[in-house]
Amino acid sequence: MLEQGAIEILRGIWEEVLGIPVDDVDADFFDLGGDSLLALAISTRAIESGLAMPRSAVLRRSTLRELAEAVEDPQLFERA
Repeated sequence: MLEQGAIEILRGIWEEVLGIPVDDVDADFFDLGGDSLLALAISTRAIESGLAMPRSAVLRRSTLRELAEAVEDPQLFERA
């Protein structure tokens, strides 16, 4: 089960960066209009918010669910 804190922090960042509400945790970042520069902005803001992830996190895990799971289990970033 996902830790709600991480997913809510990430959802807020996605919504701010993308400029749209993100209701579906399985929606793909790139399908929502994201690109590689916005992915970097999201990773940077998430790291600044205290979440541990590589800068390439959104490129490797492009849904809120996948990203939050990997934040909780960083080994998942290595398997992406």
